[in-house]
Amino acid sequence: IQTIASTFGIPQEESEIFLFHQGRAAEHALFTQIGLWGKGLRIPSNGHFDTTRANMEANDIEADDLFIPELKKSGYHPFKGNMDLKALEKFLKNHGARVPMVYMTVTNNTGGGQPVSLKNLHAVRALCSRYQKPLFLDACRFAENAWFIKNREIEYTKRTIPEIVREVFSLCDGFTTSFKKDGLSNMGGGLLIRK
Repeated sequence: IQTIASTFGIPQEESEIFLFHQGRAAEHALFTQIGLWGKGLRIPSNGHFDTTRANMEANDIEADDLFIPELKKSGYHPFKGNMDLKALEKFLKNHGARVPMVYMTVTNNTGGGQPVSLKNLHAVRALCSRYQKPLFLDACRFAENAWFIKNREIEYTKRTIPEIVREVFSLCDGFTTSFKKDGLSNMGGGLLIRK
């Protein structure tokens, strides 16, 4: 638990950390509890991974993907995994009462493992704050995403990977992850929720 706190820059006393045998079990625990809040819930994302979507739908939560248009176009874009900010704001305006959280995947595995920029994450955080919604991350490829930020986002080329990781996680209210990804462990999963 100390390693989790230091890696993500979230002090142990500021969060509740739950350990599981797999990342998908952490998702199951999270969405089983959220599903108890009522019917008709919807969770927007930059791209829900298949197990995440299955865990939501098993609990009668609708999983909405808000891809940026560039994701479906050929040609280079440095951060095709970004959330469509205009679509997110419209979604929060239209469905706000039914939205328990916004859920970002880094990297965007459903979008082919495309990275998410810190600029986009900051903008999503700002919208979540404006509409009073928690921001959660599916953080299975967080280190890989940080590498892309360092190499593609000009403001962060002189920052270290750990510094970028801590800035990313300073923006969220919680996350789920598989510890098998990005070299944290050979097994296990986790759910962290800020107090």
